[in-house]
Amino acid sequence: MRLMTEELKADVALPYQILATPAPGVTSRYYRMHGHCKATFIADIDTLALAENVVLEIWEDLINTGATGAAIGGLAPTATCTVVANTLATVITVTVGVVQVDDTVTINGVVFTAAAAPVHATQVFDQSSGVAATIATDLAACINNAVSQGLLTLGTGGAGVTVADDLAAVLTLTITEAGASTLTVVSSNAARLAIATVQAIAYIEVEDTALSAADSWVALNMVGPATAHATVACIRGGPRYEPAVQQVAASDTDE
Repeated sequence: MRLMTEELKADVALPYQILATPAPGVTSRYYRMHGHCKATFIADIDTLALAENVVLEIWEDLINTGATGAAIGGLAPTATCTVVANTLATVITVTVGVVQVDDTVTINGVVFTAAAAPVHATQVFDQSSGVAATIATDLAACINNAVSQGLLTLGTGGAGVTVADDLAAVLTLTITEAGASTLTVVSSNAARLAIATVQAIAYIEVEDTALSAADSWVALNMVGPATAHATVACIRGGPRYEPAVQQVAASDTDE
């Protein structure tokens, strides 16, 4: 039986980098498809505020420089997806201000409502102090309430939600079981309960049959806001002739 590293060729296509580049955006290195049937680009994206997004496309070229690279499908890209802020993310922050009565934050369909007195078991948190950090701490306690946690576990398909309070009015929400679900968070007031994406993951897979030539080179192109960052990995699979060889500085296998 082959090792996974013999079945799949993995590379870091783009180290952590800001997306502060005008259209057509930031493009990873190009990877040759020769000897591989499929390629998957995985992007880890951070720092997206409300209404921001990152558009991802697989580009193709017949040379490795990408000098004539273009999206697969041309003006109507066929290998593309869009990461939307605060939707299906892995880590999200809630920056709490001076919250008013009836302000809400919704986490995977579970609504937390501000009131003059808390009832955590019914997802009601206390805003009466008028102090952002104090309100945030009570919201965290409300999220951590056993009933709330049960609802959030249902809302994440069993993965659960963990909340961290920095004691300075910022809460960080994370999927408890990494890789098992995602977070979608909505606020009723973007000023008093500001939501931002800290981490979101996206991938695009392409088969060699979608390319203009079997010996094409492929890369991932991203267009997003100037404050966003991304790291990209490229995984090529289905080697036709021989096991994949990882070109790395160090490795180990535990069989």
